[in-house]
Amino acid sequence: MTSAQGQTSATARLAAPPAALNRWWWRPEGAIQWAVAVVVVFLILAPIVPLLMQAVSSEALYKADRHTTIGNFVRLLNDPAFGRALANSMLFACIGTVLAQGIGATLAVLVGRTNMGLRGLLGNLVLWPVFISHLVITTGWSIVYGPAGYFTTIWKQHLGTEFWSLYTIPGMALVAAVTQAPIAYLYCLGSLRSSDPTLEDSARAAGLRPAQIFRRITLPLLTPALLVSGILNFVMMLEVVSIPLIFGRPARIELLMSYIYERSKSVATPDYGLVAAAATLLVVLVLVLVALQRVILRNPQRFVTVGGKAQRPRQFSLGPWRWVATGLVAAYAVLFVLLPLAGVVAYAFAKLLTPLVPFTRVITIDNFLTVWNTETYRRSVINSMLISTIGGAVVTFIVTMLALVVHRSKFRFGRELDMISLLPRAVPGMIAGIGIYYVTTLIPPLGALRQTIVILMIAFAMRYIPLGYGAVATAILKIDPQLDRSARSVGADWWLTQRKVVMPLLVPAMISSYALLFVYFLKDYSTGLFLVAPGSEVLGTTMLQMFVSGQTGPACALATIQLVLTVLFVLLLRRITGVSIHG
Repeated sequence: MTSAQGQTSATARLAAPPAALNRWWWRPEGAIQWAVAVVVVFLILAPIVPLLMQAVSSEALYKADRHTTIGNFVRLLNDPAFGRALANSMLFACIGTVLAQGIGATLAVLVGRTNMGLRGLLGNLVLWPVFISHLVITTGWSIVYGPAGYFTTIWKQHLGTEFWSLYTIPGMALVAAVTQAPIAYLYCLGSLRSSDPTLEDSARAAGLRPAQIFRRITLPLLTPALLVSGILNFVMMLEVVSIPLIFGRPARIELLMSYIYERSKSVATPDYGLVAAAATLLVVLVLVLVALQRVILRNPQRFVTVGGKAQRPRQFSLGPWRWVATGLVAAYAVLFVLLPLAGVVAYAFAKLLTPLVPFTRVITIDNFLTVWNTETYRRSVINSMLISTIGGAVVTFIVTMLALVVHRSKFRFGRELDMISLLPRAVPGMIAGIGIYYVTTLIPPLGALRQTIVILMIAFAMRYIPLGYGAVATAILKIDPQLDRSARSVGADWWLTQRKVVMPLLVPAMISSYALLFVYFLKDYSTGLFLVAPGSEVLGTTMLQMFVSGQTGPACALATIQLVLTVLFVLLLRRITGVSIHG
């Protein structure tokens, strides 16, 4: 080697950056990916870890003399009330899921595969419970079909004693089924519309009649959709809070969520250990069900029904039964969805809602004036709008970054991040709120957030990460990775590629994600039960407390405001962007 070559080599070594700086985690893209991972993992694990710690602690987490024990689980399993609550919850969830699946599948078949009249209008009406708080629907059922309800009173006047009671497990299950039927409806409708038409065409060629084709081919194709939506609905039945509190509590029928609520919110000194143990067992049960759902979907080839032809399946002709089916679906939409919502709105404008007194004699705006003149109620509306608007936008950004890291980077823990992002599905809203509350006791600096809406944003973010992530991740999988490679080939780094190439293509999905998060943040009532404090009230928790305490009129006024805000947002979104939340 000549001296000139040696000097050139030494200069090159001095000019070259240290080897560590060439490693990907020292580059901007590595820092961004790790930051996303840390934020997501913290949001997801924050409520779960302290919950588990409290479940095996002898004292509250804020006490120094606590020690590890399994005594909380022993006390829980030996509590007869817990056994009854567990049995009631399982029976309630089973009946409710069967009803929801039956209603949803029937509606999907009639709307999606028959020539039933008014399919577009009725298909939209039966979806309304997706956008409306379960608390509002439950209250509407109480106002209309409760023991002193409007419709119940009319029935008693003309036909004698009513043959139904909402203060029973089957009655509560029916209300829950109406709130969850849209989930089964959407899953089954998507399955029916994407199924391969050649299967039915072959059956027709073989001489099968339409009824035989429907029974032997169309219905079996719904099996995967019914299984997946059925597990999801069963999980959500276990999580519901409003129904056991409004209908179960007066009848002394305790479910798991009301069991936890009674021992934490309705007593002067909560039994933290027992509550955490019960919450942990519920999380484990839900986690098993979610894992079962993933096992069912592990081999998607078993459920493939979409062929290569771009054809839609033919509709089944109902003949003279067409308008009979229209009438039945319309009756369901009116009696089970519209009438309860109308009851809530009517009560908001009345001193008392009963058919025994003409509505013109009790009409008033006093309930709205009460809301306007009461600082707590007024603040609930403002806080909910702030949380939904700002929190929805922040979480949309987080889940978009999460989707980019998982599906558009070489982040070494991308697969694990994808799996952990679904974990909040196994944590009921009220349990997530309890977990976040424990976090504020474990980490003193976070205690200052307990009096603010920031802690509620954090809790809602953890709760609905899977919802927003699903909307964005589904869209990002449809974008050809070749676009990324083309940008990288001309010198763009990872972050520039995502900002300039991928993210602009994700804008429609991000809008859909934001819309979903806004609606769910606005209607949530269970996650904040343990987190609200004077100054941080939100619509859902305020309405629940008012309904439980008997302040029905002002509560219905708040519910009406929530309904109007939701409808205006959905319509405005569709008008400006053309994006439909459920489409």
